[in-house]
Amino acid sequence: MKNLLSVKALLISVLIIANAGKIEARDVYVRLSGGSSYSIGTTAGNLAMTDAEGRLANLGESTNISVSGGSVKIMGHSFAMPVRLTSPGLLKFNGRTYRGSFLITQRGGLLNVVELENYLRGVLPAEVGASWHEQALRAQAITARTYVLRQSFNRAEKGYDVVDTDADQVYKGAGAEAAKTNKAVSSTAGLVLTYGNELAQTYFHSDSGGHTANIKDVWGRDVPYLTGVPEVVNYKSPVSVWNAKFSSARIREVVRKVTGSDVGDIKEIQVSDVDEGGRAINMTFIGTNGSKTMRASQFRLNLDPRTLKSTMFTPSGGAFNAKNKDSTGGGLVGVHKTSNTKSNLTFDEAQGIAQMTADGVFTTTELIDMLTNPDKKDNYYKIGLERSARNKNQNTNSNSTQQTKTLKINKYGYSIEKSGNEFLFYGRGWGHGVGMCQWGAMAMAEQGWTAERILTHYYPGTVIKRFK
Repeated sequence: MKNLLSVKALLISVLIIANAGKIEARDVYVRLSGGSSYSIGTTAGNLAMTDAEGRLANLGESTNISVSGGSVKIMGHSFAMPVRLTSPGLLKFNGRTYRGSFLITQRGGLLNVVELENYLRGVLPAEVGASWHEQALRAQAITARTYVLRQSFNRAEKGYDVVDTDADQVYKGAGAEAAKTNKAVSSTAGLVLTYGNELAQTYFHSDSGGHTANIKDVWGRDVPYLTGVPEVVNYKSPVSVWNAKFSSARIREVVRKVTGSDVGDIKEIQVSDVDEGGRAINMTFIGTNGSKTMRASQFRLNLDPRTLKSTMFTPSGGAFNAKNKDSTGGGLVGVHKTSNTKSNLTFDEAQGIAQMTADGVFTTTELIDMLTNPDKKDNYYKIGLERSARNKNQNTNSNSTQQTKTLKINKYGYSIEKSGNEFLFYGRGWGHGVGMCQWGAMAMAEQGWTAERILTHYYPGTVIKRFK
């Protein structure tokens, strides 16, 4: 079945890119709710209903609908699903207004069936905001259009294309529309991102934390244009730095749920593998009954992805960290490993610069400079020594009792800080890290990058084409 679906996806991709004029107009099926009851209204006129048997009904300006078994109940009458609701005005549900129609199905729940470009007008202001730079908005429009078209390949399985949350891409309907984001949608009308003859998989996220992720490290599959790339323009987002804490008991539950094994009381969490940008790939959980290793992205998703905002962890509240083993199988070395350019730091010096990073010796700008220019680490090591010496003297002169946190480096990489029965996570960025970084795209646009250039950076090897 999976092979058949892959063939179907390829055929649809080719049709979309090469023969768009011959295929039906595109509607997007957005799942708004999977509940058993809905309150539906309209901004003008009356609600008109058509059920699966062709029966029609006028429902007035608003109505309450309940779903039971395979039928819909409205005003004491039962109707066969699917049921479609239309109106001369905008439709209303859950405090929002929507273009298009509503469809109630047994598998999908309440769906908003809306024309593709109108759907995108409700996505952009919800995902990035109407105040963003024009080129960042255009990049988002192309990315979002491509994303939903690829998702439509699975409609037969799920009964809908996308949900209206960040599980796919946030959609808030007609009420969220703004002139600037509407312009970005219309100015890119029909443009999609492609790889060969297929629509690209255009995953995106809020903030990469300095370096995007390789999809293989996050979800375990290879996609040639979804490899990690460094951010090339400095930026700061609302989630550039964050922290979170979770109880040992809660983490124990997650390990049991994901691995099927109870490791007992969690004593230590080791980041046992990281990518070239410093993002955790695998984590090892050591408990009183043994240990288990799982993918970091899987741990985050099952724990709380809104609180544990990314897997770009920074030990002990420091900034960037990455693993780069020496010939002896050592531990955490350097700040980032992003190119073949090497510094002349010894192993001990590299450990020292990692410790300085964790202690907050360097500014964010300096850390990003080290990220993009590894050959500068030698000079930053000297700067860090001077600053550390000054700070030590200042603390001594003022009889400061403040203690510097120690970065616990082990043969794996580093350990997550523990305080009592809680583990303290420090990190950067927000999201899975795959594909386009929205805040990075914004910074690039402000520096004069076009939407096309932004997309080429985050999805190397892809090409923008027009499908209609």
